[in-house]
This record gives sequence, structure tokens and C-alpha cells, in this order.
Amino acid sequence: MKKLKLALISSMFMGLVGCSGGVDITASSTAEEIYNASCASCHGGGLKGWMTGAPEVGDVETWKPLQAKGVEAMTLFSIKGVNKMPARGGCKTCTDEQIKATVEYMAENSK
Repeated sequence: MKKLKLALISSMFMGLVGCSGGVDITASSTAEEIYNASCASCHGGGLKGWMTGAPEVGDVETWKPLQAKGVEAMTLFSIKGVNKMPARGGCKTCTDEQIKATVEYMAENSK
């Protein structure tokens, strides 16, 4: 019974930590649409953001050291994954260009 409880708690926790919004991204999806579908669940604050340590979009102070690294570095982190963020930010269908545009969107909204 203890193993079952542990398995249930673990699966619930992993469901909370995962960042992908589960919405289909297409070649014509905008950076804002990608952010809302795949990034906002963690980078929009709230419980998931707190649990993952994701910097909240709009939090200027938190984004300053990230922005100092530059868009190229932030894009590379996003593509490869960093800390608790999965590779490609959980957006398996996003192109590198879409990831970069979404990073730019998030950074611009955090100045």
C-alpha cells in the first residue's frame, strides 16, 4: 500500500512540474501563442512556476541576469533544457526559430 501511495504522489507531482500546455503548435504559430500554449504554465507564475523555479515573465529583476547572457544563450538553454525545464521548453514541435522568437517575446515582456 505504501508503494501505491508513493507512486500516486509521484505521478501527481510530475504532472504539476511538467510545463507543456498540451496545445498543438503549428508552423504558423506566433511567439505569443507558443508562450501561452507551452511556456505560461511555468513562466506565468503560480504553483507550477514556484515548483519549477521558472522565472516569471514580467519579473524584471529575475530576468536581468538572464537577459545579460543574451538571447542566443537563453535560446540555447531553451532548446537543450535547463534545470527543471525540459528540452525545447516541452514544445516538441517548435522549430529553433520559434523557440528563439518565444524567448525574445518573453524577454521583451520582462524589461
